[in-house]
Amino acid sequence: MTEPYITVEGTSYAIDSLSDRARLLSTDLIRTVQEYRALITNYRQSVTLTSTYSGGLKQEVEKAELPVAIDNPYSDEEKPTIKIGDVSYEATDLPDSVKAYVAELVRANNQKTQLEFRLRQLDAARGAYVKAIQEEIAETKPEPMDPQPEPSDSQPETDGNG
Repeated sequence: MTEPYITVEGTSYAIDSLSDRARLLSTDLIRTVQEYRALITNYRQSVTLTSTYSGGLKQEVEKAELPVAIDNPYSDEEKPTIKIGDVSYEATDLPDSVKAYVAELVRANNQKTQLEFRLRQLDAARGAYVKAIQEEIAETKPEPMDPQPEPSDSQPETDGNG
C-alpha cells in the first residue's frame, strides 16, 4: 500500500516529508474537499427537490384553476401573484394545497441557496489552501516521491483546478 501523499503541480510528495505547516494545510485541504463533495451530493438532491416542487406547484395551480393575473396599468394596487413560466396567476385566495407547495418550494429554494453559498466558501478555501501548499512546498523544497505513484482520483491534487 502506498503511503499517504499529495500531488502538487504534477509532482507527488509523501505527507511525512512535508513541513508541519504543509501537513496541516494538506489536512485542512482534504477536509475541505470532503465537505465539498458531501455538499455537492446534497446540492444535487436540493436541485431535484426544487424542480419536483416546481412541477407539483404548477399542477396544483392548474388543478385549482387559479385565474390568470391581468396587468392593469391604471391601477396602483399590486395583487399577489404566482408566476409559473410566462404565466402569472392571481394568488389572493390560494387553496391549502397550493400554499403547501409554495411553502415547500420556498424552503427548498432557501436550502439550495444556503448550499450554494457554502459551496462557494469551500471552493474559495480550497483555492487558498492549494496556493498556500504550493508556496510552502516551493519554500521548503521537500523531496518528491521516487518513484512517483500512479494518479488516483482519491488523492488531493493541488494544481489549482481540482
